[in-house]
Amino acid sequence: MMEKTTPLKHQNRQNDYESLEKHILSVFHSGVYVSSHDLVQIGNAMGNEYPYKERDILLKKMLGDARENGNFNELLAKLTALLKHRAAIYTELGNTHMAARDVISRWLQKAKTTDRLIKSEISKAHYEQI
Repeated sequence: MMEKTTPLKHQNRQNDYESLEKHILSVFHSGVYVSSHDLVQIGNAMGNEYPYKERDILLKKMLGDARENGNFNELLAKLTALLKHRAAIYTELGNTHMAARDVISRWLQKAKTTDRLIKSEISKAHYEQI
């Protein structure tokens, strides 16, 4: 029986998505906690219904569905909007609670880094479509 193999380019992109998934879901890396509720809400806004499951399962499913449906960039844009919304809240908290400003500034820096990572993925997706 022959095993089905996946083209190397596809495998590399899957690894990229795994890295993106882990980055988005890790507060240490992204500075933002993305909950299952956040992901389900994004899915609903895109016209999809997802059950409340573990965050990694949800995000993996959402990324796969978005690639198949041709709205990958829209999903990434919605994730970016979530990050920016949280960053605005962090900024307000930092302005209100000066003692927490150092910690909050680290979260903001991580959120900006994640935003750049997502924008890079949008650029890659656009380049692959050309």
